[in-house]
Amino acid sequence: MKRNVCGSSPISEWTNVSNKSRKKMHQKTTMGHIASRDLETRSDECSGQQSSVPLPVLEEILLNLPAHQVVQVCRLVCHEWKELVDSAAHWRKRCQREEIQPYDASRTPEDWRLFYFLSKYRQNLLKNPSADDGLRGWKVKCSGGDCWVIEKNRKPIPDTVTRCFVTSYRLCLKQQLIDLNKEGYSDAFMDQVQPHIKISDWYTTRWDCGCEYQICVELLDEKKNPIRTFQPEKVIFSFRNNEPWCQMTHVFKNYGPGVRFVRFTHGGKDTQFWAGHYGIRVTNSSVEICPPDESFRFTNRNLLKNPSAQEGFQGWEIVENGGDRWMTSENRRTFPVTECFVTCFGLCLKEQLIVLKKEGYSDALMDQQQPHIKISDWYAPFSDCGSQYQICVELLDEKKKPISTFQPEKVFFQQGKMYPWRQMTHVFMKYGPGVRFIRFTHGGKDLKFQKGQHGIQVTNSSVEICPTD
Repeated sequence: MKRNVCGSSPISEWTNVSNKSRKKMHQKTTMGHIASRDLETRSDECSGQQSSVPLPVLEEILLNLPAHQVVQVCRLVCHEWKELVDSAAHWRKRCQREEIQPYDASRTPEDWRLFYFLSKYRQNLLKNPSADDGLRGWKVKCSGGDCWVIEKNRKPIPDTVTRCFVTSYRLCLKQQLIDLNKEGYSDAFMDQVQPHIKISDWYTTRWDCGCEYQICVELLDEKKNPIRTFQPEKVIFSFRNNEPWCQMTHVFKNYGPGVRFVRFTHGGKDTQFWAGHYGIRVTNSSVEICPPDESFRFTNRNLLKNPSAQEGFQGWEIVENGGDRWMTSENRRTFPVTECFVTCFGLCLKEQLIVLKKEGYSDALMDQQQPHIKISDWYAPFSDCGSQYQICVELLDEKKKPISTFQPEKVFFQQGKMYPWRQMTHVFMKYGPGVRFIRFTHGGKDLKFQKGQHGIQVTNSSVEICPTD
């Protein structure tokens, strides 16, 4: 993280806008104290005067100056400049110009200045996270079996990571201790703002050996006593399990004052006790100080349009329209929804393609947070005719190629029985990066080839983006 000439980090500038914190900053250096006192004197002199510089011109000048100078110096010139620097509009424009945008485009940050500084100077606080420099930067806590080694990565993983740390047949653990003050996050900033602390770790197994993964991340006080701890249960992989790279994530929020260090520990071992290095692989680990707005405010809204036939087939693309075709009908069974879609004696399928970016879910959000994607669909047959129900939901990449697919076996109903409405549900989790679209397809037909609409009925479908915790 870059530091300014006064010795304070750009992040701490956010807390330096109050008189109290500004006095603390002045005490650090005599030159800074004299300069700021002189500026405050001039600020008092200018407080009743109108600036001769037109406001749009002044704003343009400030936007072209470094942010820390705008806060430390320009803000103290006069009341007019202070109001401009303190305005949300100034920092919003600065974010736009530097292409710093919230993950959720539909919601604005509560504090644009805080959002700017946290985003601008955001970085991975872990050193050597992807084994590019061997074990440099890491403290090896356990190196059992044949010890830790570095290997080339042979599986696809985000960020084109080429190397990974590999464990052996006895427990291997490594650790880093992050000093937040040394990284530029002052005590006052951590206590007053309590920014979100996001951790991420990638891990995988060999296909030919079972293994175990574990992680523990602690927020520590000045005496290195834990304030908050994230330590999920160990992840066990079975023998001959060719899993892709998996991501472990967690965000610390509202952790209270006093956090001065972050201790990150992870590792594992193989479960077959084989000589060599058949244990868990880890790489691309990260600890980041994030804007609060990055923790996406999930609203659990349905991304499907017209899910219950209130507007005919608006929003749906008819893929198959067999027999006497799709139709909408009044629901005659106990159910909160009054309308439904009805199929016929030939296969009837309809689908919707959801563009996640248009719905406010950015590429970065989908790749890094990988929120759960929950699908739900309700279906029921007529009692006087057997019928068939089917569904297929696909998570697609930017070229609309499937990344993950939910396609259960078809459901068949016999004639002569009164079935209630049934629900089909599924939650996509840990689907990996690259998801840009969701394709939802469902439908069916009757099994007796009867004229008219006697096939499966569907309604109240939904696709929701949900939090992972």
